[in-house]
Amino acid sequence: MSDQESPLKTYRANCHCAAYVYEVTLPEVSTASECNCSVCYKKGALWVFPKPDDVKFVKGDPATLTDYTFGKKIFTHKIRLFQHGQVDIWKLPLKKFDGASLLQPPYEPPRYLGPEPVVEFEESKLYTGSCHCGVVTLALKCKALSKHTSEQILECNCSHCIRAGYVWAYPQKTGVVIEGRKNLAMYSFGKKNSAKSFCKICGVPVHNEVLQPTAEELAAMTDEERDWRLGGLALAPVNLRIINDFDVKELDGVRQFEGYTVWQPPYVEP
Repeated sequence: MSDQESPLKTYRANCHCAAYVYEVTLPEVSTASECNCSVCYKKGALWVFPKPDDVKFVKGDPATLTDYTFGKKIFTHKIRLFQHGQVDIWKLPLKKFDGASLLQPPYEPPRYLGPEPVVEFEESKLYTGSCHCGVVTLALKCKALSKHTSEQILECNCSHCIRAGYVWAYPQKTGVVIEGRKNLAMYSFGKKNSAKSFCKICGVPVHNEVLQPTAEELAAMTDEERDWRLGGLALAPVNLRIINDFDVKELDGVRQFEGYTVWQPPYVEP
């Protein structure tokens, strides 16, 4: 039975803050397409292709979504999300699409022109990266991100991380310099322990800013929670997908963290 003849299923989807909620009807998702072009890679995008009439917004006007286009401006990027539990993307078979070779002109990664991080340690290596449009650039100094890196690298399936396609590294704050911070939007939710950043123009997720807890918040924490929060202040978690001339798929041992059930209170799917 072809996809066109398969029974249809309606999936519900939304942005994380639930300003936009929509439903899409298509054959049950058993595979998705993964494009390696410059923007799809940075956003961790996985694609299915419903007909335009099969996408119905139930909240929010799609005309008010921020558009981002580049190159020959053939495509406009908006949003691509399913609610948790409907599709397990960690287990979903993926069809590869070589958009990096096919989409012309070739993408030229923006150059980082700022200062190097001041941290120094044995076998450190400098990496640079950017959002897609280049108004935000970043320098990261850490242990070499080789196939068998000893750095802690993980993917999280919490309600926000799974939507943004992050691959997280956890360098010391002194090992990260971000240029163009004025072009970052910050988003915080839940207990507001941190704020995740993304470029205001192209929407590429950049890093996670750990927030200083107030005295009142610290007093209400258990010893374990307090140690975890204060220890995190020395870190600057970075989305490795923004590192240019680097492929996260070359890393072995990327940990999959079950954030959706660990982080409390639970996220309420709209």
